Amino acid sequence: MKGSIFIPDMSGFTHFVNNIDSELGVSIIQDLLNEIIQSNPLNLELSEIEGDAILYYKEGNPICLHEMFEGFKKISEAFDNRYRYLKQLHNINLDLSLKFIVHHGNFNVYHISGFRQLYGEVVIESHRLLKNGTNSTNYILITEDYLNALNETASDFILKEKGFSYLCSDFFTGLRKVGYYFFNLFPNNYYENSLIRA
Repeated sequence: MKGSIFIPDMSGFTHFVNNIDSELGVSIIQDLLNEIIQSNPLNLELSEIEGDAILYYKEGNPICLHEMFEGFKKISEAFDNRYRYLKQLHNINLDLSLKFIVHHGNFNVYHISGFRQLYGEVVIESHRLLKNGTNSTNYILITEDYLNALNETASDFILKEKGFSYLCSDFFTGLRKVGYYFFNLFPNNYYENSLIRA
């Protein structure tokens, strides 16, 4: 079936784990994952929790970019507010933020012991895109496949939303080449309106 994959993932997780008491770290990450799950304005379907990330999906047509950005901003704001509170409560000084992977294509859903699992190349590609090499920690990565499914272009969206983006593409071993764009989650706070094609 056709559908969309969404992965909110914590930036700074490895540094966090290596520099905090294990019991406290587990408690904080559990709290933050719950915050992400409970703050789901897009009503995405939950497949599974993957350490510091959550695998969501939506069957059928993709969500329009403006609605998706607004939804992700709300999730990110809820995450940031909760983590700010926990940092003060436990007197810690470690940074965590959210990034989002957005992809679209064919995948299957199957059930094991009450859990919904996703199967397909688009799922593998989505996870590979988490390791994209960018230094940014608070962004939305959207593939060209998602934009094509919407019949939109990145430049059209940037002009409307005043975001920042640049096009990259990767060959994944055994898979095809995937093109994708980076958008700052809060573009007015970080970069000027620009589009760089690489």
